[in-house]
Amino acid sequence: MVVALAIVAVIPLANFIATSTSRTLFLSRSNDADWFATMAESPLQTGDIANLRELAVRYHELYNTPVFVVDVDSRVVATSVSGVDVKEPDIAAALHSTLAGRLPAEPPALWPWRSGEMIVSRPVVNNGSVLGAAVLRVPTESARDQVQRGLLLLLGGLLISMGAIIVGIVRPITRWVLRPLQDLDNATHQITRGALDTRVSTDGRAPELRRLGDSFNSMALSLHQARQREREFVADASHQLRTPLTSARIHIEGLSRLSPTARFALSDIDRLGRIVQRLSRLAGSDRPSAADAEGNEEPLDLAQAVKERLVGWKAVYAADDLELIVGEMVPGGVAPELEVDDILDVLLDNASKYGAPPVEVSVTRDGTEVVMSVRDHGLGLGSRDLKKVGERFWRSAHHREMPGTGLGLAIVRSEAARVGGRVVARPPIGGGLVIEVRVPLIDDYDM
Repeated sequence: MVVALAIVAVIPLANFIATSTSRTLFLSRSNDADWFATMAESPLQTGDIANLRELAVRYHELYNTPVFVVDVDSRVVATSVSGVDVKEPDIAAALHSTLAGRLPAEPPALWPWRSGEMIVSRPVVNNGSVLGAAVLRVPTESARDQVQRGLLLLLGGLLISMGAIIVGIVRPITRWVLRPLQDLDNATHQITRGALDTRVSTDGRAPELRRLGDSFNSMALSLHQARQREREFVADASHQLRTPLTSARIHIEGLSRLSPTARFALSDIDRLGRIVQRLSRLAGSDRPSAADAEGNEEPLDLAQAVKERLVGWKAVYAADDLELIVGEMVPGGVAPELEVDDILDVLLDNASKYGAPPVEVSVTRDGTEVVMSVRDHGLGLGSRDLKKVGERFWRSAHHREMPGTGLGLAIVRSEAARVGGRVVARPPIGGGLVIEVRVPLIDDYDM
C-alpha cells in the first residue's frame, strides 16, 4: 500500500520534470527561430541569400544546432549543413503547419529513453504573406541528461522516503514482536539470581509466544516448588536432629569419667550440632546473615585445631591397629570459618579405608599459605586419576567395590574454596598419596 501511494505521487513529479525541461528548451530555440525568420525576410524577397547562409553556419558553430531556411514551396534556400531532407516526417509535419501560417504544437516531453531531434520552425512573413520558414534541428542529448538527473534525484528521494516510512512502520511492529522475548530474557536473568517467583505475562501475545510463556512459567513454578520442598526438608531434618543430639550430649556429659573415645564422640556431637545450625540457616535463606558473614574475627590456629582433633582419631586408629603419625605442626592463622574437623575427618577416614599405614598428618607453611597434609602409604593414584580428585561422585577404579559415595573429597574441596583455599593431590617420594589442603595465611595473626 505504501509503495503504491509513493508511485502514484512520483509519476506526476516525473512528468513535470520532463515536460518543463522540454518546454524550456523549445521556448529558448523558438526565440532563435523567430530571429532567423526576421533575418530571412529580405533575402527571400531579393534572392540574395549569401549573408543568410553565413548566419546559419555561424549559429550552427556557436550552438551546435543545424539551421536551414526554405521558401514557400519548401525548397531549401540556405542551410548550415548539406543533405537536408524536407520530406523527413518530423520536418515535413513542422513545415506543413508553418507554411500554412500556423505555429506548430509543442513537441512531446523529453525522456531519457527517447532519442532524436527537436524540430523548431517559424514562418517568414511579409505584410501577412508567408514567404517561407526558418527551421532549427535542436539536439536533445543535454536536455535528456538533465531530465535523467532529475529523475534519479526524485527516485533517490522516493527510496529514502519509503525507507523512512517502512522503518517507522516496521520498528514498532518489531518491538511488539520482540518484547515477549525480551521479557523472557529478563525473567530468566531474575531466576538465575534466585528470584524463583518471577513470571512472564502472556496476555495479548501470539499463540506461539503464549505457549512459550506458559511453558516458562510452568518451569519457573516447578523450580520454585522444588526449592521450597528442599528448604522444608532441610528445615525438618535439622529440627528433628537437634533433639537426639542434645539428648546424646547430655548422656555422655553425665558420665563420671570420659574416656578418649567418649570425648571424641562428644566432639562429633558438637560438630553435628554445628552442621544442624548451618542446615537451619540454609533452610531459612540462601544468603548467610550479617552475623554469619562476619563470624569470629580472631584467626584460627590451624596446627592447634588439627592437634586437638587428632586426639580422638588416635584412639580410632589404635582400635583398628593402624599407625597414625603426628608430623610437623607449624602454627599458622587461617580463616576462623574453616571447618577443620570436617576436612580432617574426611581425609583420615579415606586414608584408613583406601590407603595403607602409617598415615602421617602435618601442618606447615608455604609462602602465603598454610598447608595441612595427610599422607598414606597405599597404592596411590595414577596421573589421570590425580586430576579428578575432588570431583563429585568420582571414585578410583581400585576402590569402586568398596563402600563410599565419592563425595568426601568434593566436600573438602568445597570447604577449602569457601575460605579462598584449594586442594592438591600428589604422589610423594616413596609411594602412597598426599592430600594437601592449602588455605591463605592471615598475616596479622601473631603466633
